[in-house]
Amino acid sequence: MALFSTRSPRRFRGVHIYTSERKDKLDRLVAEAKREEQIAQGETPEYRPDIESYRGKFAQNLHKVDPNRKRLHPGVAIAIIVVLLILWHYLMTGSFRF
Repeated sequence: MALFSTRSPRRFRGVHIYTSERKDKLDRLVAEAKREEQIAQGETPEYRPDIESYRGKFAQNLHKVDPNRKRLHPGVAIAIIVVLLILWHYLMTGSFRF
């Protein structure tokens, strides 16, 4: 029964908060040198994009607004509000009399 099932705990992800920019730059240079060496030998290097290329992409997509998106007409919004108010009044009093 799904109601009483327990969830397994999340796995530990050891993401470092403080990083060494010097070490990151050195790692990037080593990876680029290995990739160039593979290209020189005629091998196809495996493509692994850096995390830096993804940084900030999610936040950029949050602020995009679709220009073709149809908005709700104000008259329709007002009509929905009136219907909800009438329904609320009926539920509170039990009659449609005002």
